[in-house]
This record gives sequence, structure tokens and C-alpha cells, in this order.
Amino acid sequence: MAADLDAMTATVAGMREILQAQTRLVDACLHCLQLSRTGERPLAAGDPEVVDVVLTMAHMVGISGHSILRLTEEVSLHVRDAYPIARSIVEGVVNVLFIMAKGRDMAARAKRHAEQKAFRDLHRTWQAGETTMAVQRIVELTPGERSRLEALAAEFAWRNGREKDWTDENIAERLAAIAATFPRSSHIILSAATFNIYRHASEVVHGTYFAAMHFWGIGGGRGRPTNGDQMRLLVLDHQFAVLMSATFAFTALVECVAAYIGESGLKELAGKQLDRLRALPAVAEALLSSDGPAPSP
Repeated sequence: MAADLDAMTATVAGMREILQAQTRLVDACLHCLQLSRTGERPLAAGDPEVVDVVLTMAHMVGISGHSILRLTEEVSLHVRDAYPIARSIVEGVVNVLFIMAKGRDMAARAKRHAEQKAFRDLHRTWQAGETTMAVQRIVELTPGERSRLEALAAEFAWRNGREKDWTDENIAERLAAIAATFPRSSHIILSAATFNIYRHASEVVHGTYFAAMHFWGIGGGRGRPTNGDQMRLLVLDHQFAVLMSATFAFTALVECVAAYIGESGLKELAGKQLDRLRALPAVAEALLSSDGPAPSP
């Protein structure tokens, strides 16, 4: 137990250092994209219309990386709140890379979806049982503007009036589109990040009994902790899961953005962070006991 606890403690500490370094790499990517948007430094590759959309999205993903770091500063059950944040990082990266993979038409669709979503927010209603709630904001729109926004809202609505998502592709289909455009290694680690966090984070968001018990060891193979060291190790396992998904997702983000805009130096730096991850005690032990090699950057 003591050896496992020491190894996981060192591993989680190392993963937090790697995630801090990755947030700086994301900032470097954002700087390149911003310089392109302002015309100060044209990109070697990439579509400006796509860059305009993914810049803001990648910025928000980067901010969530800092939230993960704050929630893992101490070995505590605050890590529960990091699960949905880690999922938002993973799915945010998937969406950024999906838009880059599909190009200008998908970027334009994302913009239209955002615009009609804001329009819908001007007047929303909700009903549960005999309770009805409504919110309405008074905004002056010209007849032409209202007609255009109503047409956008209709584009993102089913026949029964229910609102559509921003894209018809589910996350597996978006990952498949990414695989067809970007390096296989990036796709593998992003798929691993998704597989690792997606379902458990959903349980946390929905507040299920399983989600509550998950943080006491159910389904994790360890059983409910009976002493302080076991509890500490269980929490470290949860931190490991969250940090693994976040670091994998950020690696894929930097690698693929770098490939998209022709910044090979950023891609190499992302690969070095993944190499650091492999050298951490618990990760190195897992790789030694695995049947096959880990994906190379």
C-alpha cells in the first residue's frame, strides 16, 4: 500500500506539472491564431474563417485546464467537480479539431448555431408539471434581422420544434472525422481521453447514485476504503483519471492545431510533454505491464 501510495502521489504531482506546461503551450497556439486573425502574422497554412471560430473555442478549453489544476491542488474529494470539467475539455478539443477537419462549411455552421442560440435566449419558456417559467429580453430587431434569425432557428430545429445540436455527428463520428485528417497518434490519445472520462463525467453531471458511490470506490476495483491511506489512494486514482484525460486532450489539441497552421515547433513541444508523462512512476509501471506499446507522438 505504501509503495502504491508513494508512486501515485509522485505521478499525480508530475501530471499537474505537465498540465501546467500544456496550458502554456495552448497559450502559444492561441497567440499564433490571434496574430493571424489581426493580420500581424499570416499563417503558413489553415483557413482564416476556421481560425476565427476555433480561436475562441480553444481559449475556453485552455481556461478549463486551469480549473483542473485548482481542483487537484489538494488530495480531496473536490476532484468530483473536476470530472465534468475534464469532459468539457475533451469534448471542446474534439469540436475544435472536428471543425478544422471539416473546414469552412462546418465553421460557418458553428457560427450560425451560436447566433440562433443567442436569438432563442431572447425568449425562452420551460414547463414541468403545472409550473411554467419564462424569460424574455427586450431587444430591438429590424424586420429583416428578425426574419434572418428565425430562419437560422428553423435550421436548428426538428419537425416537432425541438432544438437540434450544433452538428448531427455524435462524438464517435466526430472522432472518426478527426482520424481521417490528423495524425493517428493524436486521434488515439484523444479517443483514449474520451473513453476514460466521458461516461463517468455524465453520471456526475446527472447526479446519479452511481456517481456518488464512484467516489467511494464502487466499480474501481479497490472497494470502499477502510483507512486513511486507502482513501488517499482512491482520491489520487480519481485525480489521475481526470489529469490523464486533460493532458491527453491538450496534447492532441496542440499537435493538431500546430499541424493545421504549419507550426512544427509547437507539435514537437507537445510530444515532449507526452514523453514526460510516460516517465512518471505509475504510468511507467502500467506501460511495462501492458501487452503493447503506447502510441508515439
